[in-house]
Amino acid sequence: MIYLVTQQILPSTDAYKIISVEESISLLKPLNIIGLDTETSGFNVFLKDLLLVQMGNKDFQVVIDTTTINITLYKDILEDNDKGFILWNADFDLRFFYRKGIIIKQIYDGYLAERVLWLGYPAGEHSMSLKSAAENYLGVHLDKTIRGKIIWSKTLTDDIIVYAARDVEFLEHIMNKQLIELRAQNLIEAVMIESQYVRVNAYMEFCGVKLDIGKWQEKMKQDKIAEQNALNELNRWVTTNYRNDKRFCHIELQGDLFEGFDDEPHCIINWKSPKQVIPFFETLGFKLDVIDKKTGLSKKSIDAKVIKSQSAKSSISSVYIAYKEAEKLISTYGQNFIDLINPITGRIHTNFNSLGTDTARVSSGGGEDLETIPGKKIPLVNMQNLPSDPLTRSCFIAEKGNKWISADYKGQESFLMASIANDKEMLKELNEGSGDMHSLVAKKVFSEIPEDMPTKSIKKNFHELRQKAKGYEFLWNYGGDWNTLMANFGLDEKKAKALDASYKKGFPGLAAYQNFRRKDVMEKGYILMSPISGYRAHIYDWEKLSRLKREFNEDFWNRYKQIPRNSNNIKQPRNDIEKQMVMDVKYYFKRKSASEKQSINYPIQHAGAMCYKLAAIYMFNWVVKEGLFNIVKFLVGAHDELNIEASENIAEKCSKKLVECMEKSGKIYCTKAKLTADVEINDYWVH
Repeated sequence: MIYLVTQQILPSTDAYKIISVEESISLLKPLNIIGLDTETSGFNVFLKDLLLVQMGNKDFQVVIDTTTINITLYKDILEDNDKGFILWNADFDLRFFYRKGIIIKQIYDGYLAERVLWLGYPAGEHSMSLKSAAENYLGVHLDKTIRGKIIWSKTLTDDIIVYAARDVEFLEHIMNKQLIELRAQNLIEAVMIESQYVRVNAYMEFCGVKLDIGKWQEKMKQDKIAEQNALNELNRWVTTNYRNDKRFCHIELQGDLFEGFDDEPHCIINWKSPKQVIPFFETLGFKLDVIDKKTGLSKKSIDAKVIKSQSAKSSISSVYIAYKEAEKLISTYGQNFIDLINPITGRIHTNFNSLGTDTARVSSGGGEDLETIPGKKIPLVNMQNLPSDPLTRSCFIAEKGNKWISADYKGQESFLMASIANDKEMLKELNEGSGDMHSLVAKKVFSEIPEDMPTKSIKKNFHELRQKAKGYEFLWNYGGDWNTLMANFGLDEKKAKALDASYKKGFPGLAAYQNFRRKDVMEKGYILMSPISGYRAHIYDWEKLSRLKREFNEDFWNRYKQIPRNSNNIKQPRNDIEKQMVMDVKYYFKRKSASEKQSINYPIQHAGAMCYKLAAIYMFNWVVKEGLFNIVKFLVGAHDELNIEASENIAEKCSKKLVECMEKSGKIYCTKAKLTADVEINDYWVH
């Protein structure tokens, strides 16, 4: 049965029954579990309106016309701590409730549950929509063609009301079906965490962040100057080293009667044109072939990462990378930030994707804003990937009378890695030593450093070796070996093998952990990222990999060895069967290597994500309990860092609570070393 609460005068119909606010509350009050959904006039919570709110279950649905009925009349029901609300993509709906001052306490987000079940699979492999879930779990078809009509319709029609009601009619049944699979995979705890964190995520998007426009414009000017200086340096390198090469330089020999002659060479490479830049770098010996992630095909790339990985080939690498970084500052961190400032709040509101990666990390950016400036598409900015220089960060400020409070974990990744891998050497350094992991790595892998030298003295006495170790360390920590050392740092095989062996010998706990992770993922077909939370990332092509492994028997390898090779030692199949064999071998070992590295990397990144999410949940719950909602604002969450804004008189209290929340969650996921957090109170973002 569908009930409608409205003050509109509508024609008589059998599709629904019009009832009062009081009658609808009487219907909803006995329910412990309530399906909940909204219809709005757009996406921007401050520029668009809440049109409908629908609540109910399989037996009945209440559709509330919020253009004529004040939704705060339902505040007591929506904020009832004993009621559980089922939503689909709650992040969107919660922002509109926050605008009305309504904070829903208990949530189950069916969309996030579906995401948790399908972690590890490529985007598009499985639809996450409510429409697909209804079809997959219940065999029910939900007609979504009415959605666009709701925004433009001035009066409620039968099809609009029925459409809205059906969006909550099946939510509980879908949840029950999901719960069967969630229990089977031990993922109930994971969905509980995500369904609590989404409340924080929506609040962060709702709060936004204040930008000092004048300072940002000054930054933009400096970025432009830096780009021009980098371009000049790039051109100077070419004219110095390729002065007489007409492919890249030009000298004007004719001169001018008034200006005289200019016999200086000028670089003629357009650095924004890949067609001109690619041949230049290939002339220098750079290998530019990469695999396109979207198409799977080979292409040439002059991305800074490609050049940086081959920096030993030419001194132009650092010059070119500096230019690309300056160019990125102009295109990525410029006028688009100013354009995103909301005319109502005066703040930037971007998006945060609460399950942005397979490790459950939050991501930011992606998509476009079409409503802040009508008719203009503005890319939603990534607030987690801002340059860390003081000027850029200081452009993000607290409102007058408020303070910016920034807390971040100290050495989170090192602590989590040491704890999860249970590496005694790492733990000893973190718990009893100086905590300088880069120096410890240098000491373990470079024989030039005396064994009895205190770790704290290495930075001063062997600075260059420590810097080298710092570069190698990240590669090793996430499953790299001597092959990747050679590829990324240009080391010869003997040197790379020696360093790799020293690292594994120096950190036997980490080496054993990595070996276990490689074996475990290939046996299970998924990565158990945490036994605490139960999250798992599936190896999406596990069945294919298992089939190929079975096919790779002795007969297969004997036939594979017979496939001829060319002068470059590359297999040259003679027929379709041999071609398929070569493709299968490449596919299997490429995917096996990727899965093994993910199995090493994911648990550590996931533990960091959980430390952050639980800390944010604890802090948000405290803010709500203390009656500080919309007084203490959540600004930016960036992996190991959480930023909030509070009035000056409570800033100190809030900063202490924030550290307490972060260290409380740190204890759960970092059990063998104490993970602590630093906090700063300022007028702007200082980290």
